Amino acid sequence: MMNNMGAIVAEMQKLQQELKNKTVEISEGEGMFSIVMNGQQQVLGIKFSPGALKPGNAKALEGMVANAFNKAVAESKNLLKNEISKLTGGMELPSIPGLF
Repeated sequence: MMNNMGAIVAEMQKLQQELKNKTVEISEGEGMFSIVMNGQQQVLGIKFSPGALKPGNAKALEGMVANAFNKAVAESKNLLKNEISKLTGGMELPSIPGLF
């Protein structure tokens, strides 16, 4: 394993770059709100339908935004976990804080 550390580090760096281009999109409220996030948990875009911005929808919209954001983070972390699993041939890595 130690002989392969250089290759593993290089592959992890390559994976970090690839994750910038892999995205997840989550919608809430039957499409009233959606968020696009990449594999590095960066928000790339958000969309509101015109109906979402009507007066009186603020409370519901707040909940939709929070739910969509949390789901996008979870999906993005799952994407990362799957990509690392491919890289390691399914070998479980020790828990790395902030990684999953």
